[in-house]
Amino acid sequence: MVLNYMEVCVKDYLEKTLNSDKNYANICTCPQCLDDIMAKSLNSLKPYYITSKKGEVFAEYSSLEKQHNAEVITAVINALEFVSKHKNHN
Repeated sequence: MVLNYMEVCVKDYLEKTLNSDKNYANICTCPQCLDDIMAKSLNSLKPYYITSKKGEVFAEYSSLEKQHNAEVITAVINALEFVSKHKNHN
C-alpha cells in the first residue's frame, strides 16, 4: 500500500481544528466542502509517500514532522478560509 502521509496529517489537523477552534464553528462540514478543503490543502503541500508505518521512511518522516506541521497548519487554515468563501453549493 502506498500512502501520501501528508493526507493523514491534513485530515488529522482539519478534524482537530473543526472540533476545537470556535473561529471555524460555522464552517460547512458537508462531504463536498470537506473534500474541497482537503484537496486545496493537499494541492499546496509537497506530497510525501510512504509504504509502511513500520518502515524506515516513516521513521525518517516522523523526525521531520515538526517542520511540516507549520506547513500543514498554514495550508489547512488557508483552505478553510477559501472554501468557506467559495462553496461549491448553496
